[in-house]
Amino acid sequence: MSDVVLETRNLTKNFRRRRAVDDLSLRVFDGDIYGFLGPNGAGKSTTIRMLVGLIRPRRGSALLFGTNVQADRTRALKQVGALVESPTFYKYLSARENLKLFARLSGGCSEKRIDEALDVVGLLDRGRDKVKTFSHGMLQRLGIAQALLPNPKLVILDEPTSGLDPQGMKDVRELIVGLARDQKMTIFLSSHLLYEVEQICSRVGIINQGRLIAEGNVAQLLRDEVELVEFKVGDGVRAAKVFDSFPEVELLDCLGDSLSVRMPSDRVPELNRALVKANVDVYAVFPKTTSLEDFFLDLIREGGSADKAGD
Repeated sequence: MSDVVLETRNLTKNFRRRRAVDDLSLRVFDGDIYGFLGPNGAGKSTTIRMLVGLIRPRRGSALLFGTNVQADRTRALKQVGALVESPTFYKYLSARENLKLFARLSGGCSEKRIDEALDVVGLLDRGRDKVKTFSHGMLQRLGIAQALLPNPKLVILDEPTSGLDPQGMKDVRELIVGLARDQKMTIFLSSHLLYEVEQICSRVGIINQGRLIAEGNVAQLLRDEVELVEFKVGDGVRAAKVFDSFPEVELLDCLGDSLSVRMPSDRVPELNRALVKANVDVYAVFPKTTSLEDFFLDLIREGGSADKAGD
């Protein structure tokens, strides 16, 4: 097993009577692109603020490279870069001047490192331009450049594509993949965009109402799910009656003679034979790959349980 880079142990945070994060335990390994996924208000930003020491947990702990953030924040964050919520810059300063200022506040860095950070995010040729001329997507990339200034081994990003147009989202996704692949960085990113997480993340933790309801390798989580299958038949009403005789088959949708079901994939041939035996013409059978969105929505509907977690 790879080294644990980020870990939370029973992390809990209350705001007055509301529990924002509830007994959260998760692990991020060296080399992961880890998607911290959940709907708006699930507790993602609160968790990240505890990870970087901006707020204190009610109980539990957050560890970065084995160091407890609450006990020794400086040491814990030594190899960490973070973009927490929307980046804020001085509009009448250039991108380079903004980065110099932020670097000075955190101990400073060389001109060469500022050039490297701007280059990685594709802004080296705009480094002397005033930030007021930047698009929202460029500001997001400049925020990531700021996170890269300490040459971190772990980068924590809070909703990095928030508010971007499709092209801007694509640019940031490609940048994140490049950081992991080319710069050998571990990435922890929060998002409520399931499609985004499924595209770029190797592992995922799903949070709802402050609680972790699933964690594991993305491909493994989806592969373990029951398969979705669409049947094109000659008589939808008669086919639905055949489906009723199979307890493990759940009819999800019936649009005329097109029926979508959830069922174990190894039972598809038997169900097909039963349809034919009942004189139902079967024109096509389409297995559907379970998406992260399907998995996530099923967990939310079922009330979700960390028992579904796995690696």
